[in-house]
Amino acid sequence: MREAALNEQQIADYLRRHPQFFHAYPELLNDLSIPHPQNGNQISLVERQISQLRSQRDSLKGEVDSMMSIAGENSALFQKVLQFTNRLIAASDESAAVEVVYEEMRKLFEVDSVHLVSWELPKRSVDGLSQLGISQTWVKALKSTLEVGQPVCGLLEDEWRKGLFREDVLIDSICLMPLGHERVWGVLALGSVTDRFHPELGTYFLGVMAELITSKFNQLFEA
Repeated sequence: MREAALNEQQIADYLRRHPQFFHAYPELLNDLSIPHPQNGNQISLVERQISQLRSQRDSLKGEVDSMMSIAGENSALFQKVLQFTNRLIAASDESAAVEVVYEEMRKLFEVDSVHLVSWELPKRSVDGLSQLGISQTWVKALKSTLEVGQPVCGLLEDEWRKGLFREDVLIDSICLMPLGHERVWGVLALGSVTDRFHPELGTYFLGVMAELITSKFNQLFEA
């Protein structure tokens, strides 16, 4: 059996290296036994090629459809990010900007729970911007996991859920968008009652929005 398998491999390798072999021996094509890929019945070489081409066509069509779907989703998401950007830029002051963040995240992006918080005291009070006591163990753990420009999505630890989302709604997954340029001084916490914010979720647009929000509020935390 080992020798037969080796000889078959040698034949296959030879035919790959000599693709015009059957030009010299076309009569051998009549003796080939080629199984149908679905039912195993014997078919001609042309029929097998047609079947293979159809399979490749269907596979490519599936890939194209998937790419088109992703492109459509990204286009719709881009339009939402653009709308969010325009409203945030147009906000007259930081308090108005906070209102924009909450409103757009809840209505435009359909986020179940939204909280904008900081670890540091801003230079002036801003309605809607909450401070977290850094002395709490869970807050320290939360802050230590965040890096500038790196949104984090996933399931939520119970202690974090109770600290960040104080509503009665049971939050199942979160997205944490770190805020700050040189250091993380705060976070925009997004909560979902489903697994919407799973770890494999793409974060490009989330990073863009985090950068926009940081730019709007960063002057409040500059040294």
